[in-house]
Amino acid sequence: MSNYVKLATEATDSYFAALTETQDSFVKALAPFAAWVPAQPHVAAPGFAELPTMQETIEVGFSFTQKLLKSQQDFMEKLIAASTATAGNGPAKHAHAKARSAAAS
Repeated sequence: MSNYVKLATEATDSYFAALTETQDSFVKALAPFAAWVPAQPHVAAPGFAELPTMQETIEVGFSFTQKLLKSQQDFMEKLIAASTATAGNGPAKHAHAKARSAAAS
């Protein structure tokens, strides 16, 4: 593993640990205020039953984003493999063959 990978991994881990701590603190701080807010009356207006719930909206949005990120990762891996491929034998040729195989499927 190169030094860059080690440093990037450490920085990423540190960032996400701080982000998680901040998010958890925010949710805990919000709880007392949420108790003050009166319950919203259930409105049985026509058409509102067909609207998605907040949970459904979150699931659809994050599912799309995860698929998009995976697609972009796959593309970048194929692009790197194709751009480093050579006519000789070796890792670049193997990576190019792997990228062609993945593109065919």
